Amino acid sequence: MLISYCSFLVLCIALSADTFAAGLSYSASKVRVPISSMCILSLVSGFTFTLSLSVGEKLTAWIPPNASTLLSFLILLILSLYKLYDALPERFHPSISFTTVSFSSHVNKKEPEYLSPYEAAALSFVLSIDSITAGVSQGNSPLSPAVVFLFSSVIHFLSILFGTFAGRRLSGKLSCNLSFLPALLLFLLAISRLF
Repeated sequence: MLISYCSFLVLCIALSADTFAAGLSYSASKVRVPISSMCILSLVSGFTFTLSLSVGEKLTAWIPPNASTLLSFLILLILSLYKLYDALPERFHPSISFTTVSFSSHVNKKEPEYLSPYEAAALSFVLSIDSITAGVSQGNSPLSPAVVFLFSSVIHFLSILFGTFAGRRLSGKLSCNLSFLPALLLFLLAISRLF
């Protein structure tokens, strides 16, 4: 049971990395992210993750256990490879890239110095794609849906809050790239599905 709680916590933290990266990139670009936009980002992310866990739980009842384990492993592995791609320097991305930073910049076009609640809602749906796939692959949670929603929303809120804070403090000063860590966490979660 403790392993299941730990795995759930690691999954939530790994999935909130996109929210952190979005906050970091906005703040480093001098875009103001108000509390209302942070709340929308975190609540939508928490809701989509909770909903996808419920859907995953229903699906695992129909899928044989071995196939469910293999599917969970493959989804988390693909997600970790995407996160690794996302962490690569921009010179390795094609002109049309599917990274957190490129999605963030495309969403915030109307008022570039301010992330409106509407833009935050659009961004949160884009950033929730990996939460949906990971939630479906996880299949079940050791916690009730209300606790999952609250827990996931709080982690996402803290991620964007810390991301915006770090972006202001570290813009131009950080020499090492730690954005590969979510890829590593998701890869370890994928491997754990096999044992």
